[in-house]
Amino acid sequence: MPTTAPEAERRYRPLQRGPGLRLLHCRCQARRGDPALDEEHAAFSITLVDRGHFGYRTRAGSVRLAPGWLMLGNAGEGYACSHDDSDGTGDDCTVLSLSAPQLEDALEALGASAAVGRFTRAGLPPLPRVAALLQALDREGDEGFALEETALAVVAHVRRALDAGVAPVPLPRQEERARAAAHCIETRSAEAVSVAEVARAAGLGSFQLLRVFRQSFGVTLHQYLMRQRLLHALRLLRDTALPVIDVAYEAGWADLSNFNRAFRREFGCPPSGVRRGDRRLLAPAA
Repeated sequence: MPTTAPEAERRYRPLQRGPGLRLLHCRCQARRGDPALDEEHAAFSITLVDRGHFGYRTRAGSVRLAPGWLMLGNAGEGYACSHDDSDGTGDDCTVLSLSAPQLEDALEALGASAAVGRFTRAGLPPLPRVAALLQALDREGDEGFALEETALAVVAHVRRALDAGVAPVPLPRQEERARAAAHCIETRSAEAVSVAEVARAAGLGSFQLLRVFRQSFGVTLHQYLMRQRLLHALRLLRDTALPVIDVAYEAGWADLSNFNRAFRREFGCPPSGVRRGDRRLLAPAA
């Protein structure tokens, strides 16, 4: 969570609080072309982008963030956000803020050294399980130990994604092509879109795109498509009363059994479990 953001640009609404832990909703009102401000993270943070597109730069690197992506912040490190490709309506994020002692405690509980506690990347492509955990926490209220249990589960999934390894830093032109492909998938994930169509949007051949995309984002094109569909399904399950079969088709699956398998593999519970707040969501990363 930053300490220097002007009140007129970024507003924080506390959702839950515990010793060294906070869950907040952040609404940024910056518009396209507004200058990027130098700010500083007061605590470690894992931020889910709920709405909007913006750039984020920190010592760990630079990333263009879109709905579903995770922004990672290290305590005491400076950062800047830019809104060159914003649609002018601002953005909304859910922020999990952890003090240094709490992050160290979580890493020790997960069998990791506190020495590797600083985030080594500025952001991560969508992790649907993390989105589900944070959204469920927002809806559950602050009864019991939900905040601490969810924080540990979120740190576990983020740590696992970071430990999976990072591909070599791509050339700027390659990253631009990968972003174009990501945007195509984000806007067409519910369609029967082909690799060739995504490749044309990125101005690359199909096999070139597969290589460039993974090099840029650390996930395959297929993984990115599946994560976008799962995020779409998650929103429909949370925000509508649609039957599960309709959720599957709306999110882009042509076969209900394939949807159920993909959902269970990602979330550890059936689609109906998300609506019931299934505690299996808190299971450690496999």
